[in-house]
Order: sequence, then structure tokens, then C-alpha cells
Amino acid sequence: MLRPLHSSITCQLRRSPLPALLPIISRRFLCSTASLCTNDLSSTSNTPDSSTSPVENGGGGKSLLEHLKERGLVESVTGLPGSLDHFLRHNKTTVYAGVDPTAPSLHVGHLLPLMNLLHFYLNGHTSIALVGKATAIVGDPSGRTTERTKSALSTTLTNTSSLISQLTTFFTRAESYAISRGYSKSSFGTHILRTNGEWLDNLNLVEFLSGVGRVVRVNQMLSRQSVKSRMASEKGISFAEFTYQLLQSYDFWWLWREEGCRVQIGGNDQYGNITAGIDLISRLSSPELPSSSPDTPSSESPPDLAYGLTTPLLTTSTGTKLGKSTNASIWLSSSLTSSFSLHQYFLRLPDSLLPQLLPALTLLPSPTIKEVLVEHERNPEKRRAQRVLADEVVSLVHGEKNRERCGVMGEVLFPPAEDGLEGVGEVGVGKECSADQIIDAFTGDSRMVALARSEVLGELVTKVAALAGAVRTRSEGEQLVRQGGLYIGGGGGGGRGRGWRVERGERVREEWLIEGRVLLVRVGKGGVCVVRVEE
Repeated sequence: MLRPLHSSITCQLRRSPLPALLPIISRRFLCSTASLCTNDLSSTSNTPDSSTSPVENGGGGKSLLEHLKERGLVESVTGLPGSLDHFLRHNKTTVYAGVDPTAPSLHVGHLLPLMNLLHFYLNGHTSIALVGKATAIVGDPSGRTTERTKSALSTTLTNTSSLISQLTTFFTRAESYAISRGYSKSSFGTHILRTNGEWLDNLNLVEFLSGVGRVVRVNQMLSRQSVKSRMASEKGISFAEFTYQLLQSYDFWWLWREEGCRVQIGGNDQYGNITAGIDLISRLSSPELPSSSPDTPSSESPPDLAYGLTTPLLTTSTGTKLGKSTNASIWLSSSLTSSFSLHQYFLRLPDSLLPQLLPALTLLPSPTIKEVLVEHERNPEKRRAQRVLADEVVSLVHGEKNRERCGVMGEVLFPPAEDGLEGVGEVGVGKECSADQIIDAFTGDSRMVALARSEVLGELVTKVAALAGAVRTRSEGEQLVRQGGLYIGGGGGGGRGRGWRVERGERVREEWLIEGRVLLVRVGKGGVCVVRVEE
């Protein structure tokens, strides 16, 4: 169930009352903790496993945390060994992951934390996606060697609105994707979108320092790796970035106090900020926490107040973190990275990444993934595993319809190899596509142009190619014909391989058109122009 927060960030945000910074536990948390003292640590044979995966629960009793670890979504977990696993086996809880709106879109590096949020949601927990409107203004030093360039407030507000919209769309599509992969909607929990501007925008500085500042130790702040590395650099670290960890810690404390949030999820570079939040929760929590009940063995410790879960970082072949600050950014927004470009990105990944990414970025069952990888090993040149990964990610992020469009575009742009010639990019599978499919797939793509029927039928192919922009001039087209580099059809549009090679003086014939409405013009090995023929 999706619980939206705002219709527009530019409107006045709904503000919850600012919680006092006194060491008082909310009544909601006191009640839940009283229950945890008996239920969290005293398991019985009749206690249900609340985190068994709704798809992969074939009698194995696998916990959610085990499931996430098997899918490669967990790098590290805070707390005593087994503590979080035990807690999740017997309790439905609230978890959150945050992202600062330093760009107008999420990128592929955000997928692992998002997949963790998604798995919790699919298994009946409450997942909170937090947009760091306020913290973005300060800037996170984690994983950076230099200070971020300060963005205008209007840019931050625009990015915040964009990310809220994108996260809403992501979980809507992810829910449909999960159902199509066998998950039951009856098992789903709740998803909530928040922005930390609700509680940080009007936070009084004196109140913050007297409450948070008194319990935080500077030596611990200095020991964070993100701070130490920046202090060792030539330019050092600004006071604003130094205090970023306090604001993120306050986010966790506020959500813990007001929403009963017990788990924070983040990339592995966020481990220090996450543990800082757990420490703040411990220091601000009331000594009036209920003690263990008489039914709880005295040897047992009370449950942890909060937990952290970090994910591995997606990196390039050189080990660089995939993100918007690198040259390898692949955005999740279709307006910045098209569905086809996203599909091609995953289609061209090296084989070495497939065992990690197939379970992490899809909801395919483990047996299916193993079958795909085995089949891929038999015929790696067919790139079966890459194709499955690309299809699944596009279905998850952009929806099934866009996945189908990617398939059509792949057939048209990258025809299967023929006569010893290797296909370019994607390995086509030789399916023919209808005119409607091709027009729908290429709508909005610069490679499709519209020409009147009178400008196409019976005209020299070189003239049509020039009108369509496939070549710059007719003379260039004629030179290509002499070199044997101009083709008609092919791929998903009829004809074998690249289609029919154009001869000198040849004119466009009716039978070359797909259903009388589309003409495919190919230049060399990779150039394709889709001509939509209009009356």
C-alpha cells in the first residue's frame, strides 16, 4: 500500500510537530518495546516467521535477512551476530533509506538500497523512502575527496519534487513487477515517502545544540572515515559537511521516535553515518525503557533499539562508484537515460558481474537465475544472462511496456548476424515486427522521421535517404551504394540480416515497406533510419 506524502514540494509541506529533544520515548515505541521484551528474544515453536519470502518460502523457513544476503543485497549489519535476523523473524517493523536531492534523478547506484526497501515492503514491513531536502543543502562528505558545489535552493526544491515523483513511480511499477513475478499483494506492507525538511527546516539551532550537541562526542565524529579522509586532504572539510552526520543521525532518531523505525538502510559508504544515528538514538533514549519481563531469561539482553544494514556499492570495471558525480552515470529517469539506453547498458555488462546483479536487481527466483546462468555458460556469445538482466531491470524501473519497446528497437537496430558478419551491440533473435510496434517503439526517438508517401515510393533510394537524414547528401548516398554500404529493411523489418543491399539507380518499391507504413534505411554496420510513411 502506497501512502503518498505531497502533491507538490513547492507547496507548503505538511509539518509534524517538532519533537522535544528531551530523553523521552514516544508512547508508541514504549508499547512496541514492551512487547519486544517477550516476543523478540523468547521465540517459541508457535511463533510465525514473519519475514519468509512470499515467493521462495518452499518449506525452507528462510528469513528475510537470509534472503537478502543470498541475493547479494547485504554488505554489513550492525549489532550482535544474529540480533537483527532474530528481530526480523518475529516482528514486522519499519525501515528507511534516504537519498539527498543533489540531482534531478536517481541513478543505477541507488538500485541496491531501493531493492532492499522493496523486499521489506513485499514481505509485509513498512518501508520509508526519505528525500533529504534539508541535508542536501549541507552536503554529505561520504565517498568524496572534495566538497560538493552548493546548489541554489530552487534547484534543491526542484530536485526534491522530482525525486518524490520518481520514487512514487518506482514503487508503483515495482509492485506491478513483483506481482507479475509471483508475489502476492496480500503479503505487501506499506510504503511511505517523507522529506526531512518536515522536521529540519524549522529546527531551532539552540534547541538542536542543547539536545543533540550535549550527547554527541566530537572524538567519535572525528573517527568517521569520511571525516578522516577529508581532513587529510589538501582542502580539508568544512564545518557544514563535518556536521552532516549529526543531521542524518537526527533523521534516524526522528523516524525512530515518531514512526517506530528500527532499521536504516544505506550504501556501504554510509556505515559511519548509520552507526552515528544508532548511537544518537541510544543516547537520547529514556532510561525508563521497560526492563525484561519475568518470562524472559535473565541471561538474555534487551533488544537493540535500532539497527543498520548496508549494501554493497555498484562499481565500474575500474572500481569507481557508479553515481551521478562520475562520467558513467546511468539515470533511472527515462528523460535522462532512455529505456533503450538503460537496457543496452545492462546488455553490455561483462559476464563477471552477472552472478552478482541477476539476484540483486531482479525478483526472479533463485532456481530460475541458476538456470539462466548455466544456459549462459553454454553459449556466452548469445548473452542470454545479460538479456534477462536488461529485460528485468527495465520492467522494474520503466515498466513492462517499455521493456517490450526495447525488444522491438533491439530487433530493428541490431539485426542478427548473417553471412559471417557479426551483429552490432545486441544479438538479435530474428523476430519480425509490425509497423505499429516499430512506430510505437521509436516514437520520440530522433532516428524516426516522417515523410509523405509521394516523397518515398518510386524515388531514388539515395534521395529518400538524404531526405530522411540517413545521409547528409545524395552524393554521399551514391558513394555508399558504390561501396555496398546502403541497405533497405533487415532486422525486425523483413529481409535477412541487414536487409537488401541497394544497387545503383534503385528506387523504393512498395514491397519494401512494412505494412505500407514503415521503411528501414540502413547505413553501414550501425546506422539506422526509421521512415514513417504518411499519406
